Amino acid sequence: MTTTSGANIASSIRQHTLGRSAHWRGVRRQRRTDVLVVHPAEADSGIRFVRYGEVPTTGIPARWDSVIDTRGGIVLGNTQGSTLRGAIPLLAALRVAGVDNAVVEVRGSRIAEEVSDFEFYLGMLAEVGVQAQAAARQLLRVVDIVEVRDSYGFATLSPDTEFRACVNLTTIQPGGITDIACATLVSDFTEPYAGLNATLGGSSVEKLVPAGDTGVSRPLREILALPETLRTVVVDMIGHLALAGAPVAGYVRSHGRGPRLYQELLHAVMGRGAVSLTTVDAHRARQNSISGTDGK
Repeated sequence: MTTTSGANIASSIRQHTLGRSAHWRGVRRQRRTDVLVVHPAEADSGIRFVRYGEVPTTGIPARWDSVIDTRGGIVLGNTQGSTLRGAIPLLAALRVAGVDNAVVEVRGSRIAEEVSDFEFYLGMLAEVGVQAQAAARQLLRVVDIVEVRDSYGFATLSPDTEFRACVNLTTIQPGGITDIACATLVSDFTEPYAGLNATLGGSSVEKLVPAGDTGVSRPLREILALPETLRTVVVDMIGHLALAGAPVAGYVRSHGRGPRLYQELLHAVMGRGAVSLTTVDAHRARQNSISGTDGK
């Protein structure tokens, strides 16, 4: 991935959009063809889905409060009656690539949503690259601990200096042996500057991390290095958290998965005012100030 920024990432983290429009076409079962085009968008506009021929302002914002159904996956909708299913892998790819603003033009009410589609989306974004925008990159700073539980597991979001995502996966092997694996990904919110192309071409598959060894972590952009079983769960988590509307400075942990679980977490976080909107620059300045005070 390239960036036309030229910015000093130590002092200013900017918003990013695509370098140019990216086209994706996938042939599905029964000869159905999925088509979408991801276009650059203005700063502070976020991610928005629109149908072919529609005006972007009548589209569906990729936000937690646009979710109208969680049965069988997240369904986004707007007051005009437009709906869309299958957005999570694409939203995860946009977040991993560091794209803050984009208009996604789609044909039909569903887009491809397998973990393999996430990989195609990420490659598509790496091919067109990103461009920096004038506005500072926004950030949601977690200020309180929130935990939700359901029959599928639990998810917890707590304050952290960076974005830290930890997932645990439990499987039952033949003979009744329980296999527990975990993975941790970390982001300092500088994905556009990190060189995604090199990561996509150079990552090697990592063995499952032993249970409880959450100290072993990878940068968010190295998500493809995870085994597919764990990568599927992490893509699901990151895609759902992208519905918060901005990157999150917090530590999210989950055991289990499901659209309802993550949607309940977002509702709880927003409803309790557990996040504060800021910028990456301001968040870093605040952390440096706190570190300086603690060092006295």
